[in-house]
Amino acid sequence: MGTQIPIGNLDFSGYEYHGISEDLVNVLKTKTQSENVGFFRILVAYYMAKIAATMRTNIETHDRGRIPVNVYALNLAPSGTGKGYATFILEDSIINPFKEIFMQDTFQVTTEKTLRALAIQRAAGDMEAEIVEHDRALAEFESCGPMLFSFDSGTTPAVKQMRQKLLMAGSGSMSMEIDEIGSNLLQNTDILTTFLELYDVGRVKEKLIKHTTESKRIRAIDGKTPANMMLFGTPNKLFEDSKLEDELLSMIDTGFGRRCIFGYSRAALTADLLNAEDLYTALTDTSIDVKLKKLSDHMASLAEISFFNINLKMSKATHIELLSYK
Repeated sequence: MGTQIPIGNLDFSGYEYHGISEDLVNVLKTKTQSENVGFFRILVAYYMAKIAATMRTNIETHDRGRIPVNVYALNLAPSGTGKGYATFILEDSIINPFKEIFMQDTFQVTTEKTLRALAIQRAAGDMEAEIVEHDRALAEFESCGPMLFSFDSGTTPAVKQMRQKLLMAGSGSMSMEIDEIGSNLLQNTDILTTFLELYDVGRVKEKLIKHTTESKRIRAIDGKTPANMMLFGTPNKLFEDSKLEDELLSMIDTGFGRRCIFGYSRAALTADLLNAEDLYTALTDTSIDVKLKKLSDHMASLAEISFFNINLKMSKATHIELLSYK
């Protein structure tokens, strides 16, 4: 992953990496003393896309209309590459400050606005008072349970319930992050199948159940809910067990192959430091913490309402490159 590899007739050797994401990659390299930049680049790309998806950033395409930002990734690397520590740094210093502002401010504002609009729409259709419909919508919203910023497993009915909550909130995204995927793949096949359907436009078909007093069907809301997925761990477990490998290859053939970005590292790459004193100097370099704090503040600021629901127009040149890749 550290080397630029031509894909078909495409050569990416002349391209530069995104500045902020590469700054984060360099912070992770220093903090972990690992040179496995391929793993770090995919990890950083996932978390940056997760922030954009949570804020409902959209891409205006030339042929498919407006689609939400999302990312699916399978990122494998052997033990000793700093996977756990790098993930902790990004969660603690990048995601958590963003999450705090988003949940306390933006999520509350968008939820109230969306529920008000929903109440007006339902009141007109049901000939009920707006306040009555608002109270019903709020009760339905609360019945969906708390908003999970991320989760490591689940069921298809739970995904659909969370999606209903996100539709009623008008913001946020579903983010499934499974560590040690080799040990957790088989017990998550159902939810992974659901995520196949959610990719791109964030839609999934509802299951028809009998409507009774005790078990009521929810009122469907038309809309898109971005879904993100990160599967990571060591490659050994996945490829040393024939059943696991067959299941993984089946998933890739079924649709994850064209939905995921992939990282695969065969060996742990460590920084070439001469001795323990050099290592100590590198690990205690305060300039790295200053840079990380600056990046953390920048990412946290993206949770503010002014950055919500931004539409980014895809350029013609980018679209042509995408078609060449396809």
